[in-house]
Amino acid sequence: MQVATPATVPTALVGARGGAYGRVVSGERDRVVDLVRAASMLGVVLGHWLVADVAWTQAEVHESSVLVEAPELWPLTWLVLVIPLFFFVGGFSNARSWRGAQGRSEGYASFVHRRLYRLLAPVALFLAVVVPVGMLVQALGGLGVSLAAVIVLQPLWFLGVYVLAVAMTPLTLRWHERWGIAVPVVLVALSVAIDVAEFGIGWRGVGYLNAVVVWVLVHQLGYFYADGRWDRRTAGALAVTGWASAIVLAQSDLLPYSSFMVGVPGVAQGNMHPPTLVVVALALGAIGAVMLARPALGRLMRRPAVWRGVIAANLSIMTIYLWHETALVVAARLVLPLADPDQPTGSALWWLGHLTWLIAPALVLLVIVIVAGPAERRSVTGSVTPTAVATASTVAAIVLLSMGLLALAGSPVTQPFAVAARLGPLRASVVMGVLLTVSAALLIRALPRGDSDLRRTMLLVALALAAAAGLHMWGAGPFPADAVAAAMLLACAALPALGCLVPARSPGSLLSHP
Repeated sequence: MQVATPATVPTALVGARGGAYGRVVSGERDRVVDLVRAASMLGVVLGHWLVADVAWTQAEVHESSVLVEAPELWPLTWLVLVIPLFFFVGGFSNARSWRGAQGRSEGYASFVHRRLYRLLAPVALFLAVVVPVGMLVQALGGLGVSLAAVIVLQPLWFLGVYVLAVAMTPLTLRWHERWGIAVPVVLVALSVAIDVAEFGIGWRGVGYLNAVVVWVLVHQLGYFYADGRWDRRTAGALAVTGWASAIVLAQSDLLPYSSFMVGVPGVAQGNMHPPTLVVVALALGAIGAVMLARPALGRLMRRPAVWRGVIAANLSIMTIYLWHETALVVAARLVLPLADPDQPTGSALWWLGHLTWLIAPALVLLVIVIVAGPAERRSVTGSVTPTAVATASTVAAIVLLSMGLLALAGSPVTQPFAVAARLGPLRASVVMGVLLTVSAALLIRALPRGDSDLRRTMLLVALALAAAAGLHMWGAGPFPADAVAAAMLLACAALPALGCLVPARSPGSLLSHP
């Protein structure tokens, strides 16, 4: 992801409509994009901390949701639903990045390498610390955090979907340039059809298709921003329509949607996992509101102190996101055994204690960012020659990375990886998630080294995944589940294996050329 630097020039917007809603001039930076990117991630962190109910009971940190005891706080889940804004500005940035790559006659592999290299650095550091430490803590009896530690890897679900949106940019941007507004309209219709199949017909599980459709839809809307195709009337209409539709969908007794955006154990099924039409409506409302406020936000970003704060946040934004649940668990283990106030959830005293308590995870996270943040600021090294081998390796890396991150996050999409295997107490899904993620990282790192190194890396990855498939077949879990997991891993192994067969020096792909 691109982040701001102190040397970034001010934003200037000009175009057919003029004023604050014109086309973004190539080579200049839209500071509002940086503000929205930082605010959306920080909003997710704050939202997770606000709804998390952590307590120290029976020498163990327990984590639940405040919405269990106070379901009337459901509007809070609407206010903190800001992750769509990250996908929206991601569409803006990825469109400009791909168009820039085309202008430099770079290929698809170079574009993906540039967009994901800096993402992988903080993820690699996060996994290199959290997974071994988690194994050690587990071996030592849990140290009072084993029940709450399941949330540590959950933030990875977002990255598992986002990398797909990045990888699909050349294709979805081509849709945008050819069909314009028809593309998001079709995606909304497809999301409706998926919800009907999930809730109306009863095809359970088909709703997870919306994990791609909804987030690609929001990402697609960022292309209109990159083209300068927003005005005050459009923004206002989208804000009103989106929020009004969300209220009708979520509050109607005739529809299957919950008022909660997140799942609440024993209370209600949320709308985020998988995303439903309510999330689509809220996303449209939030995007419209931000575009409506864009002139005011632009003026705010001209203040040096505010701009410096946005720069600082963006420089470590992925580190903040990855580690915020870890900071919550660590702070709970350190602080709650000393004083765990017991007040009725939602009362004035409870809110006072809850907001004061948030200082503890904030301080822990600040220390983590100081230590781990520099890994996120590593520069992209090397250039990628646009060959078919590089393209094949890139496609394989994207699929492996997305599945690996989703498996680590415990997404139901990768549930077959969680079958029992002879791996001791460690969850098999974590082992498989690490294996897939590391395999993808190896392929991405090898991209600048040329076709010969790429072929060797792809062969190594294919053999490792095939061995993992054999391990699942050897596992002690129910045979059908083991067979499904093994089949998924063999399919993953087939991608880099087939990449090794691509002829040398053939053109990269249609995506490799302007």
